[in-house]
Formats: sequence, structure tokens, C-alpha cells
Amino acid sequence: MDDETADCPPSPRRRDREATAAALLDSAKAVFSERGFDAATTREIAAGAGVNEQLIQRYFGGKSGLLLAVVDRYGREEGQGCHLPPPGDDLEGEILRFLEAQVEHTWKCRDISKVVLDRALVDPEVAEHMGRTLTEARVPCLLDRLETLRARGLIDADADLPNVAAGLASFSFALGFMDRVVFARDPGRLCAIVRSLAQTVARGLSPQSRS
Repeated sequence: MDDETADCPPSPRRRDREATAAALLDSAKAVFSERGFDAATTREIAAGAGVNEQLIQRYFGGKSGLLLAVVDRYGREEGQGCHLPPPGDDLEGEILRFLEAQVEHTWKCRDISKVVLDRALVDPEVAEHMGRTLTEARVPCLLDRLETLRARGLIDADADLPNVAAGLASFSFALGFMDRVVFARDPGRLCAIVRSLAQTVARGLSPQSRS
């Protein structure tokens, strides 16, 4: 493929397909959130998108594939949630901003998260997909930012940042979903937990703490 071909805009057919798929994902998220996976029907989802029901099978392989595609988009939104200001010279603030952003995003997506996690209990493919999506969406962006701060001398050279990033990513989802959604913990209490965690982790990662 030459450069001229590579720079060509997508064809009308491709644009139509992408628009249709996006409409189906929007409708699926709404219907799944309202009715749950089992009660939701492809007919209802297609009607909400204003398209032929057969396109769900063609584009996603059926209702289960459509749910996996919703999870994929959740992951892309997770990655967008990492679009924070450039890393500064404050490690604690960096960790705090990440945790706050991810806890808030999890809260905003609470309805579809309930459906996905419920389905994950009985469908190993959904469970694997959800776990991989969360890991790939949250961990890399935080790890990259922590590595940037380490390069500035703000983090100990021997700190195990991949595991730190994985732990913080998991903790942010647990706070945003389990504590706030399932256990209905007071948001003010969650803010205090997040601040305390950011402070404690920052102290543990700083070069001075290991000298």
C-alpha cells in the first residue's frame, strides 16, 4: 500500500458500518444496563439503534459478542480517563489524580459494570475479557507516568513499578465499584481513603524512603 492510498479517507460503506456498529454499542449498553444481559433481546437492541437485527450477528456474532464489544469500548474509555495533565514534580499528586479519575470513571459506568461482572461469574470468556481490558486500559498509562517521574529522580530506581501500577489500577476499580456501588460507601470516606493511599504509596516509592 503506497502513502497516497494509506491517506485516503474511509469509504462511505466503511463509515456507514462504523456508524451502525457505534449505534448498536450505544443501544446495547443502554438495554443491558436497564434489563440485564439475559432479559435483553437483540430485537430490542437493534430497534434502539434503528437498524436491522441481523446486523448484530453480522458485526458481533450475536448477543454475547456484542457484550464483549461493549467491554472493549469500556476499555477504550478507561484509557481516555488517563488523559491527565503532564506529569509534574509531585508524585503524590500524580497518584492521587490517577486514582480519582479512575474511581470517578468506574462510578459513571456502574450500570454496565454490574451487568458485565454478573455475566463474568457464569461466562469465563467475559471474565477473561473484562480482566484483560481493565489491565490493558489502566495499567500502561499509569506505568508510563510513573516511569517518567522515576526518570526525573522522584521514584527509587529499584521500585517495582509494573506491580505498583497493577495494584493501584485494581484498587481504583475496587474502590469505584465495590465500595461505592456495591457497599454504597460515602464518597467523602472514599476520598479520604484515596488521599491516604496516594500519600502512603508516594512515600514508599520516594528515594529518601529507601536510603
